[in-house]
Amino acid sequence: MNFDKDFVMDFFLDDTVSTLNKVVVAVANVVNENNENTSCFDELLIKEQNTQIIREKKQKVMKKSEVTNVKAYFENFVVKFTDEDYLEKYQMKMSTVQALINCLKEIQSGCTIIPLEKKVHIFLWILTSDYSFSETGVLFGLHKSSVSYIFYEIASMLTKQQNNYINWPSIKEQHMTRVKVNSRYKFPNCVGFIDACRLKVGSKRHGKNGPEIILLQAVCDESLSFIDVHIGKIGDTRKSRVFRQSQISKELKNFIDFENHILGDSNYRLRKNLITPFTSEELLTSEEMKFNEVHWKARSYIGHAFELLRDRFKKLNHLDVNKQESNDTIILAACVLHNFVILHEGCSEIKHEPVICDDHIIIDREIVKTAIEKRQYLSNYINYLDTS
Repeated sequence: MNFDKDFVMDFFLDDTVSTLNKVVVAVANVVNENNENTSCFDELLIKEQNTQIIREKKQKVMKKSEVTNVKAYFENFVVKFTDEDYLEKYQMKMSTVQALINCLKEIQSGCTIIPLEKKVHIFLWILTSDYSFSETGVLFGLHKSSVSYIFYEIASMLTKQQNNYINWPSIKEQHMTRVKVNSRYKFPNCVGFIDACRLKVGSKRHGKNGPEIILLQAVCDESLSFIDVHIGKIGDTRKSRVFRQSQISKELKNFIDFENHILGDSNYRLRKNLITPFTSEELLTSEEMKFNEVHWKARSYIGHAFELLRDRFKKLNHLDVNKQESNDTIILAACVLHNFVILHEGCSEIKHEPVICDDHIIIDREIVKTAIEKRQYLSNYINYLDTS
């Protein structure tokens, strides 16, 4: 403790000042110096804590990105990526990313400071990983708000391409699906597969019991491309209800000829153009069990499509967003991009086999008039093939 020399001399030698006053002044000096020391210590402590927080955030980003220099990461590293790097980081080929950039150039409006090429890479970086806007901003040298704006800008551009990449197949395309499915699984006249997958949504920062759920309903063909998608409302987890709210429930009979159909599980109501498996509280017959087995194998296409979608676009595993509109934009953009990638790269998950069966069955509408009768007719045909 550093007392002034003059103060000490006066305290002991100056007889004009009373002893009580001397004590009061001494105590005041001690208290004042302690307060100054405490304030200084608090400032240093706060500064050290802030420095530690920044250091930990940077270390977290560095660990996840596995790069040694985050400054100008896109300009110094991404532009030098090989095709193998693109497959690892972006889950697609370099040529596919470039094709996407060229596609979006045609619909981009106005000029921006940040090049479209960099924007697309930022969007893909987030969609194909669990990176937050903040972490991506550190990596690409942008503020969190700028990254968020770019992400939704590119996502919105993709959603506007929905009709170009997600559309109901032509009669010729339906025929090709029917031929390939029948050749592989011996299920006749099938032109698509419907199901819905559960996606977690809602902010991870909110102290709720668990995340909300949103259903993505989709119909795919044999290439795992989506030919129809519908996004349900947050919290609505019943497939049948989401289906009733979708446009395809009203238009299905106009999309598919009577003798053709799509396949769905028992959560859907049996229709003439939507064939579901047999269900019963009693034991099924061997013929019904055989039908269900073939039905389940053929319907596996849609499960593979959802698996491919979520494996490639890891952002969908938990959308840290609360707004319905924002979730719809992200999910739909991912579905469009899913088809875009398949269009340019094909699908390695599908085993390409030679078509060995080009048969289809003609269903007489005078004999088969109801959905139940049609399913039974298909079951009889499948069991006949199995025994012949």
